[in-house]
Amino acid sequence: MTRKIKVAVVGSGLAGLTAAYLLTQKPSSESESELPTVTEFEVHVFEKAKVLGMDSSSISVPITKDRKSDWRIDVPMRSFQGGYYPQLLALYKHLGVKFRQANFSYSFSLLSSFNTLKAPKMTTTMIYNGQSGRAGVSMPSSLTVANSKSLPTQVTNYTVSYGLFVISTIYLLLNYLRLIMLSIPCLRSARAPEMTFREWIEYAAPIGFIGQILGSEASWKDFSYDVLVPLFSAVCTAPEEDVTEHPAEEFLDYVWLTLFTHHYVVTNGVKDVVKRLSKNVQHVHVGTSISAIRPHSEDPHLVSIHCSINGREEVYSDFRHIVFATQANSAIPLLTSYMKSLSPESSHRPAIEEQIRCLKKFHYRPSIVINHTDDQLIPDNINDRRDLNLVSVASGKVPVDLDDSPHCLPASYTMATHILSPPEEYLSHLPTIYQTTNPIVAPREECILSEARLERAVLTMDAKAVLRGFCLQDAPRWWQCAVQCDSRLGPLQGGGATAAGLGGGPGIWLCGSYAYYGIPLLEGCVVSARNVVEQGILASEGIPIGHGLW
Repeated sequence: MTRKIKVAVVGSGLAGLTAAYLLTQKPSSESESELPTVTEFEVHVFEKAKVLGMDSSSISVPITKDRKSDWRIDVPMRSFQGGYYPQLLALYKHLGVKFRQANFSYSFSLLSSFNTLKAPKMTTTMIYNGQSGRAGVSMPSSLTVANSKSLPTQVTNYTVSYGLFVISTIYLLLNYLRLIMLSIPCLRSARAPEMTFREWIEYAAPIGFIGQILGSEASWKDFSYDVLVPLFSAVCTAPEEDVTEHPAEEFLDYVWLTLFTHHYVVTNGVKDVVKRLSKNVQHVHVGTSISAIRPHSEDPHLVSIHCSINGREEVYSDFRHIVFATQANSAIPLLTSYMKSLSPESSHRPAIEEQIRCLKKFHYRPSIVINHTDDQLIPDNINDRRDLNLVSVASGKVPVDLDDSPHCLPASYTMATHILSPPEEYLSHLPTIYQTTNPIVAPREECILSEARLERAVLTMDAKAVLRGFCLQDAPRWWQCAVQCDSRLGPLQGGGATAAGLGGGPGIWLCGSYAYYGIPLLEGCVVSARNVVEQGILASEGIPIGHGLW
């Protein structure tokens, strides 16, 4: 006997596709036993974009004269670090997704001048050659001096330049080693989980008479604000003020877990990931905007989803579970419409109200990703250019004439430009393509290939506090980071549903990068989606989980 349960997945990013994929797989424990009733999930994925969300902003660039072959460029950039993404790596291996090492090199630059009539001027302050630090650093051109006809002057100039570079490298190395030591879980301050990154920088600064003489405190703060803040601004795609107010513990976890690990990118692009995750999903509704969610007139455990498709209204009914795999701020209006449709006496209503209250604590920041061919957004000197080129404005020194183009974000963002590596078939006469995330200087209009406007979740201390409603973690052991601990669903998941069955309404589940501990990244999408399916939907329906798929 087969029991069919309808599940709606709202959103088709990595979280939504992972949840849909898991629900369409037959649990090993059920397939290997002779249960009298077999449960089958009828999964419907709803996506307002014209294509599935994880690949909806990517572009294709022709690379041959006959235009029969193209280069698919992922938007946004989809790299991941080995130590911080164990579940993502496990999922990709399970799916058969091919990925390769991409140990990026970095340049750090300050925007030194800007004029709308001239190319922007950048001063490169640091060059990191990748390979998890094994390739060392290089001397930026800003430390070199012009050649002189006088040999003694040349010797003096080179001596001064290399002397400054050696001294700055020593300070950089000492500060980096200090950062590593302070990020070791068992050596961290007990106050670290309650500190913002700004508070932690001040707390961790070396103090004392000797430190002042050696300039250690000033050097530490320069390292923190000139290297770490721009780096995490790029990682989080968030402005400086959000980075400094970000919980410090999550950054320390990232530093420790990525130590000596590799960067990876998927070989065939995220389009391959989307194809593998969605291949068994029979009901995919793209170009579909959900207008309302309404309870079933007779069965309080079921809901109907009202949609707008090309101007016409459609209603999909009898869903027992809804998985919100959207941004938190996108789930709020849908949950609000559902809550208002419930009677005041509904036992389901208080749980939905609490979900909405917690979701409002999560904040998002705009992000712009532009693919273009303008080399004016990377360092002026070709010797300073690396795979990833980070450009920021020194704190408190924003040029009054800084670009106010609609293609730009405020100067408190770090502009990250990736020099893309083309496929072998890419014709040599074609221009180099760059992908700039969060431009603070606009590329020339004639160089722009595509522009995508996105939003990114940014963790705050308030959001971290309410996250316990959606996700709980075991206490870490002395050698562990918080994100390494086993996690389980929080009490608000399911809208009151429990492992023993559903409460007064359908299962309302929330997953996404924001719904898991750590920096909101792809790992959170995978873990939160897996928890919702295995610990939430399957458990509430009394279905044995078995050993899981990976």
